[in-house]
Amino acid sequence: MNMMKKYTYIALHKICLHHEIEESFLFDLEENDLIRLHRSQGQIELHYKELPKLEKVLRLHRELDINIEGIHSIFHLLNKMEDLREELWILRRRLERLEGQ
Repeated sequence: MNMMKKYTYIALHKICLHHEIEESFLFDLEENDLIRLHRSQGQIELHYKELPKLEKVLRLHRELDINIEGIHSIFHLLNKMEDLREELWILRRRLERLEGQ
């Protein structure tokens, strides 16, 4: 299990160095439910599956100068759109079955 942890989590300080960001920025993202940080044995880490989301957040923040609250709103709306898209797909399938009877 320990070997698995090494490959699935990335130390916070490495992320900060690579992306040239402050740890406080990542804590702010966590506070706004944009990423989930993992705490274990005095270490703070990010799961590798969170990296794409972090990189999207960084692009929105840096390239479009959107603050964290704005990014939170964007992600909320994107999630809502995905939920509605899924609901629409289910309803279309149900309608197709009803029309086929």
